Amino acid sequence: MNALRALVDEFDVIAVGLDCPYKEHVHYFATYHTEDIKTYRHNRWRAALNVNFKVISHVDRPELNISLVIPYKKPSGSSSLLAAFAAVHLKYDKVILCGCPLEGVNAKRYSYKAFRKGWTTYAPLLKGSVRSMSGWTKEFLGEPTREWLGVA
Repeated sequence: MNALRALVDEFDVIAVGLDCPYKEHVHYFATYHTEDIKTYRHNRWRAALNVNFKVISHVDRPELNISLVIPYKKPSGSSSLLAAFAAVHLKYDKVILCGCPLEGVNAKRYSYKAFRKGWTTYAPLLKGSVRSMSGWTKEFLGEPTREWLGVA
C-alpha cells in the first residue's frame, strides 16, 4: 500500500477475503466465502474500523446484505478475481491489485497457482484496466505506472 500511495493520493478500496489486513476505510468487501462476511464485519467493528462497506459476492444472500453479485465463472481466479471483475463492473477504469500475487499457499494449504487459470481465461476482460503491485499477477497484468495512471 505504501508503493500505491507513492503513485496516487486517493483511491477506493475493495478488501479481498477474510484475512485482508487493511486498517483504513474500506469501500467494498469481496469474497467467494459468504460464511466470512459476518466475521469480517465483526472483526472490523471490534477494531473500531468502518463497517459501512458494500459486500460483493458470487451469490445473493439477502440476510447478508450483499450489494453486488458477480456470478461465479469457472475456472475460479480466487476472491481477488471476483474483486477485479467487480471493479470493472463498477466502471473503475484503473484497478490496482495490492497483496494479490497468486503465489504460495492459502491458510488451507491450497496453492494459489491453481487460481491462475481463471485469470488467464478472463484476461480480455481485465487487460488494460487492471494492474498489480506484486507477484505473478504483476508479471501477468503489468505493474501500474504514473504514465498508465495518467499522473505527472
